Amino acid sequence: MAKIDEIKEFLTTLRVFFTVSIAIMVAVGGNLIKSYRNNIHDTVFFLGFTTEIILAIMVIIIVKKIRKKTKEIGDL
Repeated sequence: MAKIDEIKEFLTTLRVFFTVSIAIMVAVGGNLIKSYRNNIHDTVFFLGFTTEIILAIMVIIIVKKIRKKTKEIGDL
């Protein structure tokens, strides 16, 4: 497999992970808002909040890798 094809495949995988991460963030965020409005601050609420933070960090890392791989394609 050529180097550019390998990079494009990895870039496609990163984009899928990005899309899935954003979808999960939206779903968890919606439930957090619902729990907050109903004054339900239990363990699940705080687990959701922690999950949102972890996913936000993951999204930032994925975006940085996407940028790096896109630039790497431009350099080829």
